[in-house]
Amino acid sequence: ITAPIVLVTTSSDPQKDEILARRTLTALADEPVHVVATMPSGIPADLTVPANATVVQFAPHGPILDRAVCAVTHGGMGATQKALARGVPVVAVPFGRDQLEVARRVVVSGSGVRLSARTLRHPRRGPAAMRNAVADARTRTDGARAVAAGYHATGGAKRGADAILEAVRARL
Repeated sequence: ITAPIVLVTTSSDPQKDEILARRTLTALADEPVHVVATMPSGIPADLTVPANATVVQFAPHGPILDRAVCAVTHGGMGATQKALARGVPVVAVPFGRDQLEVARRVVVSGSGVRLSARTLRHPRRGPAAMRNAVADARTRTDGARAVAAGYHATGGAKRGADAILEAVRARL
């Protein structure tokens, strides 16, 4: 694959967010990108996959993000942080829970954009809104790289895990 990659990932916890992959595949079908969609809760049998896309239930996101120009997520903490840790701008489409706050932080940090699930579900407006959101997010690489630099400066996930381990050991 030589085209720029856009990663789309749905939640591993079933939450009826398959519309995220459906709309992104439709929105970017004629764009000069390759869409890689991971759908850990299952791939719908009726999903239409365009020629410029690959859809799998699972793939490690790291190698994909190393080549990605944008990540489209449900606003989950894991997928969003994986993208931002690599300086990849994000389109966050929150469906509930903490995803609304994650999407807000993406916007405030300038590392991506938020698209409402309601807009995404609209049959006519949804694909165009997603296409525009991806184009907009791709202009926010500087913000995403700044977030990545912040993660790196604090020691990243390893430092966070070490701090948690130290706190647990102190209580034993």
